[in-house]
Amino acid sequence: MPSALLDAIQQRFSCREFVSGRPVTADELTLLREAGRLAPSAFGLEPWRFVTVTDEPQRAAVARACYDQPAAATAAAFIAIVALGAALDPDSDYVRARFESEARGGDTAPIYAAYRAHYRPETIAAWAQGQCNFAAAHMLLQAAHLGLGACPIGGFDAEALAATLALPPGETPTLLIALGHCGYAAPERLRKPLD
Repeated sequence: MPSALLDAIQQRFSCREFVSGRPVTADELTLLREAGRLAPSAFGLEPWRFVTVTDEPQRAAVARACYDQPAAATAAAFIAIVALGAALDPDSDYVRARFESEARGGDTAPIYAAYRAHYRPETIAAWAQGQCNFAAAHMLLQAAHLGLGACPIGGFDAEALAATLALPPGETPTLLIALGHCGYAAPERLRKPLD
């Protein structure tokens, strides 16, 4: 049985300190965003946007928003996964376009009916943030496959990070992936037994 994907999963770990002066290439960042783009999402809504940060002044501002934790302070690049909560109203242009795509030229009515039964304005932003984790998982595995170090960061000042990323109202930073070349060897994996 082929195990290439499982090998990448086994190799993935959260790097907490990256090597200085070793950038993540534009091609690598493109592959990471593509991995996120291909992630599954309920109703085909893809309720996310990816913001890439590579320049030093903005990286420093992102690190400050992340309380200068080592993974953020030493990262060569970041991909912020941003939830599109405000775009998810059932009558929005965004939802209409996504459902037309999801229907593949067919009838959108069943998708709309299911979504309207699910949609609650007071919980949709949290739901969208949860959906963003699928994209993050794909990106983290792609980083491991490329031999890059990566660390998902959920501890940040959301307002400061949103300001640094110049996010419009209705978009929420959900997760940040710090990227670079890890400054140390992968530790032994410690996981509960499969059973």
